[in-house]
Amino acid sequence: MIEILFGESEGGAMKLAKNYRQPDYEDGPTAWLGEKPDKATFEDMFAGEAVGGTSAEVIILPFMLDIGSLREPLDGTYRKKIILEQYGVYWNEDEKEEREELEQAVETYVKELQRMEQFAKQGESFRIWYSNKPYSLCGLCHAVSVLRKYECAISVVRLPDYVREEENTTVRYSSWGEVDAGQFYRFLPLEKELSEHEQKVFASRWDELKEEDAPLRVLINGCLVGVKEDFYDFLIRRELPEGEIIQARLIGNLLLKYPLGISDSWYMNRINHMIETGEIKVVKEADEIFRRSIRKEQ
Repeated sequence: MIEILFGESEGGAMKLAKNYRQPDYEDGPTAWLGEKPDKATFEDMFAGEAVGGTSAEVIILPFMLDIGSLREPLDGTYRKKIILEQYGVYWNEDEKEEREELEQAVETYVKELQRMEQFAKQGESFRIWYSNKPYSLCGLCHAVSVLRKYECAISVVRLPDYVREEENTTVRYSSWGEVDAGQFYRFLPLEKELSEHEQKVFASRWDELKEEDAPLRVLINGCLVGVKEDFYDFLIRRELPEGEIIQARLIGNLLLKYPLGISDSWYMNRINHMIETGEIKVVKEADEIFRRSIRKEQ
């Protein structure tokens, strides 16, 4: 079974989940913040089971398809530029090494797309892990549109909004990246095979999204909708205090208060845009751009 995920962290967790083994208490992790837990606590922390298979059966497609035009090919310069702009917003101009590493990572994304099609040609079955977030839903529609051409079996596992852990405890996940590697197996009963009709629906929605060609896609009442780039700006305005605030703290507040699947880099870019247009003022610069102090322009 080939697993498909749409984020770096969730894909990395799935690679561990495929053949998960609980680390040894004596020879496992050696670095702890504070005192090392006792053996019982340790085993509870790392409890879990394997999903089955190997890490080579995991495809990671973090193309950020909720952002930018969808008419350009994913292996082209346009999509590469989108990803570099999002990740690179925190860099200084002289951080060439970091940029080169990211460029290499983007090339890996393209190779992952090629691997997916190669598996499809071989008649492999696919399981797509998605969440109710725009980037993930867009990834789902794209992946299904590609795979259905090969007539291979496709199933999906949707991340539930809430998971009951204990009798009086529930946990809310915003993405698969928040699920521990050893816990993915618990979601396998949610797997659902897509019928030919369902595959067609997802593929058709992908075609519609490409036709809309919006700069941003958001989720409204359960539907993916193309909107303007400034769609989320009202949240930034709402959370800006009357006084000064560190830019990173403002972004952290936004991510915590509004778990909408928006990346910190998107907020960073929009805040920078509002600074350029004069709506927000930089009060005090810092060596790292996200640590500078800002406030509303009076």
